[in-house]
Amino acid sequence: MKVCLVTEGTVNCTWQDNLPEISKQDVVVFGFNGLGLVSYKKELSGETEYFQDVAKLSKQLSSVVICGCDTDTYGVFRHSAVIADKGKILGVSDMAHTIDESEFVAGGNYRVYDTSYGKIGIIIAEDLFFPESARVLALCDADLIVCLFKKQENFMPQIMIRACSYANGVIMALCAKEYGAISDIKGNIITAGNSSIIKKDVNVEKDYHLIGHRQRGLYREFNSGY
Repeated sequence: MKVCLVTEGTVNCTWQDNLPEISKQDVVVFGFNGLGLVSYKKELSGETEYFQDVAKLSKQLSSVVICGCDTDTYGVFRHSAVIADKGKILGVSDMAHTIDESEFVAGGNYRVYDTSYGKIGIIIAEDLFFPESARVLALCDADLIVCLFKKQENFMPQIMIRACSYANGVIMALCAKEYGAISDIKGNIITAGNSSIIKKDVNVEKDYHLIGHRQRGLYREFNSGY
């Protein structure tokens, strides 16, 4: 699977100025720089066509295009990501958690998208800091998990994709402002950097661990009784 991370520039600017650089890639990922703020009201009325631009780009590239964005649902703001496959919009995922006070609210949408190039799970922003996010997508048989992040302020996002890759046996890609990284199933960073466009041909592979534990005293399954 050929994965391309676009860490700088909008969808339209990259389309116009760097199309050869992102061509012949299976999956092209833009961070939140790709679309900015998208108003559902304006999209539905035809005043803007941000999502259509993503779909059109995916059709021209004959690839999967994933793009982070902030969405305005009639005054309700969320961190989101849109995914399109060869001209068709497959859906929009929202961040499922919020941390501390913010004008952005949680959406609650985990999903694995069945695309032309495999099953792709999407993690939005700080959802990466909740291990269950990657766990749920891995259990839903994701071949690749893509995390759209605002900006890497420290090494925690990289640490988390490495830990989640190792714990769940699935390749993870991080696309943030001026930074991108991909981690293999052993938790090793196979590519990382601050280039505006980062490309890597990855082998889709999965690893499943057999886990045993000792039980003493009163024991109950985690989800029993709920």
